[in-house]
Amino acid sequence: MHKKDLILNPFFITGLIILVLNDLYLKQQYGNYVTGKLSDFAGLLVFPLFVAAIFHRSKRWISFATGLGFILWKSPLADPVIEAVNQLSFVTVGRIADYSDFMAVPVLLLSHYIVNHAPHYKTRRAPLIIITRTTLLIISFFAFCATTIPRPREIPQGTIYIGKTYTIKMPKDSIIHSIKAWGYNCDFHPADSTTDTDRYYHRPVISYYQTNNIIIQDEYAYPPDTILNVKYTLREIKPGKTQIEIINVTLSNEGQIQNWRRLKALSKYYKKLVKKGFIEKID
Repeated sequence: MHKKDLILNPFFITGLIILVLNDLYLKQQYGNYVTGKLSDFAGLLVFPLFVAAIFHRSKRWISFATGLGFILWKSPLADPVIEAVNQLSFVTVGRIADYSDFMAVPVLLLSHYIVNHAPHYKTRRAPLIIITRTTLLIISFFAFCATTIPRPREIPQGTIYIGKTYTIKMPKDSIIHSIKAWGYNCDFHPADSTTDTDRYYHRPVISYYQTNNIIIQDEYAYPPDTILNVKYTLREIKPGKTQIEIINVTLSNEGQIQNWRRLKALSKYYKKLVKKGFIEKID
């Protein structure tokens, strides 16, 4: 009985397919609460199996260690480590600290059972089996890396990055009309490869809409907050259903903010304000 047969376990293969499919397609096409959590569930299911298949003696503790590492990774305790890695390495590491992700931790009970008690099948060391195992191990490694290495985004330059996608049950034209009915502008800015370039990645930015001088009332602050502009995309995914992605916001009283901790805090703060004072008014 070979522990590497864990890689050929149906649970592992299914979880890996879900993880890759969700990260590469579902999040981009149907970005919502479910797709945001799906990778956490799939990742916590397959990661202990991946480690146990390589390091056979880890089977007793790998699920516990994975849960502890996941909780630490999602907590502020990981911030100094992430900052140090990003300063010393050419690879940028990132994660979203969302405590609701902890709902995925119980799936580690299933991982622990599979690693320690589920039947493993003896397989011949045929070339095809070896190639299949090796391929799945490589795919798994890159799938885990993809969850911590942010993908380059071709987005307009702005002060605070939001990067939140919502699906609204309205045609795109109706959304534009609704925004203008409030007295706001909804200006379309097509991508221009000769002028609008992402200065970091040196590639054309995407086309986007912009609404200026949005007044948003925060129930815990006075006076009302004014956002200089909000940049967003509108994509009608099917008749009567439109996806809106809030790309970034620019504040009237802020210049280019350099402190990443402040950027993170402001991003979380304005994500809530934009949802309440912009998205929910449309929806």
